Amino acid sequence: MFKKILPVIAVFGMALLAGCGQQKITTPQRHYAADGMVAVVKGTAPHNEKITATIAGKKTEKITNHDGNFVYTVAPTTQAQQVVFHSGSAKRAITVAASAGFGQYAAFAQKYNFILLQMNNPQKKDTSAQSSSSTQASTPAAKQAEAAMKAQMAQAANQQKGALPLTAAEGIHNLATIGQTVVRVNVQDKQLIGLTTIVPTSVLKNKKEAASFITTFSLIASTMGADAKNVLKDFQKQQKDAQSSQTTMKTIVSKNVHFNIGFSPTKLYIYITR
Repeated sequence: MFKKILPVIAVFGMALLAGCGQQKITTPQRHYAADGMVAVVKGTAPHNEKITATIAGKKTEKITNHDGNFVYTVAPTTQAQQVVFHSGSAKRAITVAASAGFGQYAAFAQKYNFILLQMNNPQKKDTSAQSSSSTQASTPAAKQAEAAMKAQMAQAANQQKGALPLTAAEGIHNLATIGQTVVRVNVQDKQLIGLTTIVPTSVLKNKKEAASFITTFSLIASTMGADAKNVLKDFQKQQKDAQSSQTTMKTIVSKNVHFNIGFSPTKLYIYITR
């Protein structure tokens, strides 16, 4: 009788072990950094189990479980983030590295708008640098006039065609459309973490439309601190050398600003990050 029970116990034990082995979440690594605008986490989980993720104590929406596989994207912030995946009794913790970002979004937008204003109206110069040197010798009336002039210039800059809004919602979203160029941003705690320019590839084949896109892109790159002329030169060289089957290009780096370029069948994406 005892000999007959042993095989049953062994089979039962193996089933338990198999069940325990299935109840786990795996990811290829525990530390991730953004690639473009987001960090992409791929992993495995128990089949048909609900998967959720918790970031900074906040539970997200349900993550789709594709027969035991899942993909989850995390928008980077200026702080490292811990992400904990849950599925049944299993869990897996990973970290997403902090991003340096580009400072306050509002300051970036205001600077962009001023550069655009000066480009469109060469006679309108920002005299703040010149006037600051003589501030100590200025009278109260002169200081008041200077402040009024700056406010007037700022208003003109922010109201012109193609200007960026001074406020932006939190998270990743399309901020503006300038001509045929879509500007997408990642804003976290009012900080500009990253920006993407998106344009139809057909634009690159039209001289006038391509010039409009290059102008917008150059203004954005310059505002972010890069050398726009060198970035465009490198981009054009890579585009010329690239095979038609390629969907990505090598990262272009200019003054610590990174440009990752990708193609879909119909669109060009340029991801700009630190």
